[in-house]
Amino acid sequence: MYEYCFLTKNLQIFFKDYRKWEQNTRAKPLLWATPHHKTGISSNTGEIRPCPTGKSGISVFMNSFVISDQVTSKTKYNIKELMLLIKSRKEAIKDLEELCEQLQERNLQMARSIMDTDRSSFARTNELLIQTEQKRVSEIALFCSSMIMPLCTQRGPNVWVSTFFVDMEFPVKGLQIADMERKLDRLKEMEQKHASHFPSIVKLMASQNDTMREEIHKQKRLVMEMERKNEELRKCIRELQLSRPKNLRREIFPDVFLKSDK
Repeated sequence: MYEYCFLTKNLQIFFKDYRKWEQNTRAKPLLWATPHHKTGISSNTGEIRPCPTGKSGISVFMNSFVISDQVTSKTKYNIKELMLLIKSRKEAIKDLEELCEQLQERNLQMARSIMDTDRSSFARTNELLIQTEQKRVSEIALFCSSMIMPLCTQRGPNVWVSTFFVDMEFPVKGLQIADMERKLDRLKEMEQKHASHFPSIVKLMASQNDTMREEIHKQKRLVMEMERKNEELRKCIRELQLSRPKNLRREIFPDVFLKSDK
């Protein structure tokens, strides 16, 4: 990008004045006259005037030819220089297009990398939270099973055990629980800090994923409810099939079947 700005600035400075490449529309004066008229051309005014001698006419012709040759060579040089500048500008534009394509590809790769990092960080944080919660629950369950239940069953002469637990073990367990709560809060703060650095498109995708996840859970609950109702309907159908009378026509038309029996 810096090279592009530098080249553009130089080209603008160079192409500020196009007068040296413009064609001269003014009619050129005659460079020489025939010996019959014995005339010459003034280099200052461009007017034809009589030549006093033949030698001076030849010198004027040679000078005019040299000047014309110099103008032609200068014009060719300017054209060549202009073509080289146009070619270099085209090459610079081509290089800039390639650089833009490379930058677009890098931006896409960076966006994909950010999204992958977001997913992996979210999965890792969720896993750590689940592990911490399971560990906390298991420790509390172990604490209840190993300390509280024996104290509830062992009363009477073993009351001193309760006093020992309250004085010694309970503060230790309380400190452990407080430490675990601090770690859990720290993990939540780290998660929020990482989430604040995510781009807006990643946050939008995460929000959409949460919405889709809630909708999926809702649909699952609806499906389970429909399956439960279907099972109840199947049960009712089976009961109706079992309670159906053997002679359905006699049940529907009892008078007709009684007369036919007689």
